[in-house]
Amino acid sequence: MTAHGAVCHDRRVTTRSHRAASVARPAAPRRRAGVAVALMIALLGGCSAVDAPSILTPSAQASASAVASATPPMPSFPDGVTSVECDLATHARGADAAVTVLGDPTWRLGGWSHVTGVGSFASVAHPVATYRITAEHWTPDASCGGAKTLATVLVKKTYTWDQQHANGMEASFPTERMAFGDVTDIVLLLRLDPELTRIPTVEDLAAAYGDLLTPEELAQLDAGQVNLELTLFGEGATAEHPFMNAGTIISVDPAQAAAGWVRIQIPREQLTFYTEADYVRTEVGPGAWQDLLVQGLRINPETAQGATVRRLRPDDFDVHAKSELFKEMALTFALIEVGRG
Repeated sequence: MTAHGAVCHDRRVTTRSHRAASVARPAAPRRRAGVAVALMIALLGGCSAVDAPSILTPSAQASASAVASATPPMPSFPDGVTSVECDLATHARGADAAVTVLGDPTWRLGGWSHVTGVGSFASVAHPVATYRITAEHWTPDASCGGAKTLATVLVKKTYTWDQQHANGMEASFPTERMAFGDVTDIVLLLRLDPELTRIPTVEDLAAAYGDLLTPEELAQLDAGQVNLELTLFGEGATAEHPFMNAGTIISVDPAQAAAGWVRIQIPREQLTFYTEADYVRTEVGPGAWQDLLVQGLRINPETAQGATVRRLRPDDFDVHAKSELFKEMALTFALIEVGRG
């Protein structure tokens, strides 16, 4: 997994090169103070100052134990990509543990689509309406127990950076009052539709751009995986604080995602925290500006490291020299959550 942050919808400049990192390492222990406080309030709320403490008889204790054992705990999933069954009752967390962006019955998504079907978008694989992020595409899904899931085709340009993220998803949740320091993870539950997906192979990229890029540059451009950039974004910069973000680029094997549902769990430790001004990112430590509030989550389609031909060869780039080669990922989302501690 490659760590990054927020991205403009068109051109972007970074203060460092994109770097790869593993998503498989375990997350740091998560804070449970909020849960403990809630539990204490619940316990105190059931006993007034004049009430004598209740005493469980052996039979009552047995009944209580039976009820407790009949309620299974929330299963623990590893960080990284895990093949799972789509069951929201198993995967979705409560409001005290996560902000749900998408998960039947919750819909908090918006998005954009630059795809017009003409000009640089003349060669997309599907009708223009396919690329819109809309609740019309959020429908009951038999493969997810009948829960609603969102079918999308997310598109990234590989040649130029103009409107390189042809479409994408964005959710705002400022009323949650979640600080960057509260974030514990990001969780996605999704699958890939191989029939609608068009991911250029290494051979496709070499045939299209081999006369412009070296073999090393072609390897940087893409590797044929499902890539999404996940960005938690804060408030715009003010005189008191910068524009704060945290994000990463995830990589998923298309064969695994096409075989069934996968749960993708990105722990806090895999996020890069950075400030941004005029599309220039400056990485900061994970302890900086942690009291600033997260305003929302953005999901962009990506290449392996966020590259395009133009970014790899900016000085002698001719926008008209090549037709655009799109990376189109047909994804269905059942759950999108931001964990909080």
